[in-house]
Amino acid sequence: MSKYYMIGGMLCVGGVIMVIFQAVSSMMTAGDIVWKSLSLVDVISTEYLAWIDGISWQSIQKNIKYITTIPLYLLMLSVGCLSMVVGGVVDK
Repeated sequence: MSKYYMIGGMLCVGGVIMVIFQAVSSMMTAGDIVWKSLSLVDVISTEYLAWIDGISWQSIQKNIKYITTIPLYLLMLSVGCLSMVVGGVVDK
């Protein structure tokens, strides 16, 4: 097993565990079920992400802001799958 498969597998398992954790925590609230998803902005302080506003290309700035605001489990699953694909291409 290459390191790409290991990293991809760990990221995918982490993403699934995060979905399970968020599902259980959303059912623990009284009343209606409210899904609260975490993103990089929630985990990392916004002062550390202020450099994104200084990017001069609007398309790159918009894409990086999108990446930092998508749910963290989706980011982990997609980077994990990408890592597995890279591992399949590199490993021959």
